[in-house]
Amino acid sequence: MDYDPDHWCREHKGILILALAAVLMTACFAFPFLDGIILGSVFAYVGRPIRDRFGKRKKLGSLVAAICVVVPIFLMLGLGSLEVATQIIALAKNQEALRYWLGYLMQQTATDLPSWARESLISGLENAFGLIASLAASIPILQIGRMASLGIINFLISFPICYFILLDGEGFVGSLISLLPDGEMRVLERYIDRIDRILSGIFIGTVYTSIVGSLIAAVIFFLFGIPRPIALASIVFIAGMVPVLTSWAVLVPLAVYRYFTVGLEGALFFLVLSSALIYLPSELFIRPYIISTRSSLHPLLVMLSFFGGALVAGIGGFFLAPAVIGAISGIYQVRREETASSEALE
Repeated sequence: MDYDPDHWCREHKGILILALAAVLMTACFAFPFLDGIILGSVFAYVGRPIRDRFGKRKKLGSLVAAICVVVPIFLMLGLGSLEVATQIIALAKNQEALRYWLGYLMQQTATDLPSWARESLISGLENAFGLIASLAASIPILQIGRMASLGIINFLISFPICYFILLDGEGFVGSLISLLPDGEMRVLERYIDRIDRILSGIFIGTVYTSIVGSLIAAVIFFLFGIPRPIALASIVFIAGMVPVLTSWAVLVPLAVYRYFTVGLEGALFFLVLSSALIYLPSELFIRPYIISTRSSLHPLLVMLSFFGGALVAGIGGFFLAPAVIGAISGIYQVRREETASSEALE
């Protein structure tokens, strides 16, 4: 007997209405913790290779994977966020003193540059500093505390979400798919498998690349005598989440700091060496290998989705937007393959 989707929907109308109502009610209650749910789902992708190494000991593997993923990322993001918040508060409280110190330091240390270059550098740094300081002053201290508290709560929520997705996620999805007729079940499984592979490539490639880059950065910063190497390495981890941006947002300001403290040659040596050691392994080998073997998305599309999602919906949107792009790409790929197969049979 041929499958008729309209007939199936009419027969199961009550179940569909109840399922939709349950989903909507769950979404309403869970909305304040959406960031934690999204983070837990992303962490589950990252922890899946660790869990799979435990074989049939799925409970132990899921627990170990959740701990190995959530705890280090929480510490790195926490240290990075704390360092950024500390600097924002310092900028807001000491704008005039820091601006005077910056101008004096530039006059004393930039003597090896041509006069036009020195004046341009002083003007550019003062303008950039003024913009950053004004933005920092406009952020209420209470809002920073509220954001930090909410971030901690969402990270605490992400741990059980990650654990239970690793433990029961595949079984739950399989039980939902089994409710469909055989024909629709096989089609839906193809879509889910393709989307799952793409999202796995995006999130595993992104997080593993950031971890490697931040570990290398911590060693380099320590060897060069950079203050607070662990906190700065955690900022490299955050910056490395976005393809192409990687650690440049941290390395360039640190090179400027090295210029003021040890001179031009020392700053250039630090920038070249740290860029090569941090950028080359992570961005030219690890991320392309993982994403190319698991996902077919272009790095530029991934970068734009990370940026756009973060601007629209914060940390939840930062991870949700690439997931949506990956799902759309997976659906398109499977649909295109089905169309090509149908045309070949004709």
